[in-house]
Amino acid sequence: MKITINREHCVDGLQKAGNVTPARAATVMLKTTWIRTDRAGKSITLMASNGYTEYLGTYPAEVEKDGFVGVYGKSLADLLRALPEGSVDMFMDRRGRNLVISQGSRLYKLPASNREWFQPLIPFPGTGIVGWSGEELLDIIDRVFFCILDDEDSPLGCLCIHPEENGGIDFCGLNGCRAALVRITNSALHGKLPGEGILIQKKYLADIRRLISPGEIEIGLTPRRFFIRNRGARDMVSVPLAQFAYPDYSVFFDRMKADTCSIVRVSRSEFSDALARSLIFNTRDENSVAISIGKATLTIASSGKSTGSATETIAADCRSTVEHLVFVTRVLAELLSHFGTGSLTMRIASGTGPCSFQTDTDENYTVIAMPESAPVTGL
Repeated sequence: MKITINREHCVDGLQKAGNVTPARAATVMLKTTWIRTDRAGKSITLMASNGYTEYLGTYPAEVEKDGFVGVYGKSLADLLRALPEGSVDMFMDRRGRNLVISQGSRLYKLPASNREWFQPLIPFPGTGIVGWSGEELLDIIDRVFFCILDDEDSPLGCLCIHPEENGGIDFCGLNGCRAALVRITNSALHGKLPGEGILIQKKYLADIRRLISPGEIEIGLTPRRFFIRNRGARDMVSVPLAQFAYPDYSVFFDRMKADTCSIVRVSRSEFSDALARSLIFNTRDENSVAISIGKATLTIASSGKSTGSATETIAADCRSTVEHLVFVTRVLAELLSHFGTGSLTMRIASGTGPCSFQTDTDENYTVIAMPESAPVTGL
């Protein structure tokens, strides 16, 4: 193998491949980035897998001699990122034991991995491809991610993507004390989803966030895997689907639509700013904010024995039989950070029950959270 690549063109793909291969993997095989050349196509294909997430990237290169090699992915990515801009030559040494990398007077050698370790990647489905926006997908993941449980052995450790009868698609995350739901309309994707929906584990969502660009993407789906690639097919990522039974989350969200719920409307930005200032007065042990609900105001208070106290009152439109709520300040502040500007509506089931949050500028996004004093069995 002998190629010349432009460092600026390929460093992104090598970094993505290096991000897939775990640095602390038990075997060298899972730390390997594989490079296959295509002289006719004037390109190289980068392949990496951690045993679950798979990445494939196709990047331009001047190929003098075709070949195939695997090297420690993180070292290759770190080296290319540290080199100056410009052309970089790569070739195998005479014994085929090392990949030699040169740029001007700089010369480096990386040991080649055993070719028998290579496991072919699962190809992108040939039919049923759905076009979408990478930016929208990443935004949805971000808005639901913080409500997904950190438990690989639980269905609550997954993002649920579920088709609704009205043509909508729900993206839902639950963790026992919080729930987030984003509902979109995408008829093409709706038609490809199974009736029971699909589940993607949280750790694979983190891979998708690192590897997917915000431009136009294509989605592929098989009974076992979820595929994403950009429209030019330069980068492809696939992750396995979880095989759990997911709870009926509609019960929780329908409960918040009851006429018996108290309703509070307040400026999201004013509320968030007040919480940020209250957080200054929290300590590790005294980490809560008390919210008092009046007829036309919310009073936000926090204190610490060593830090002092803070009390702020902001305008609100309240139709509430609940007078007091207590939340962990940081949790509530993080929750509100996922909403845009505008009027925030809180629907409160009871003083010890769940609260839902929604803005008037995005009625397709809802978060439910339990007050601190409420039992976590409510969700």
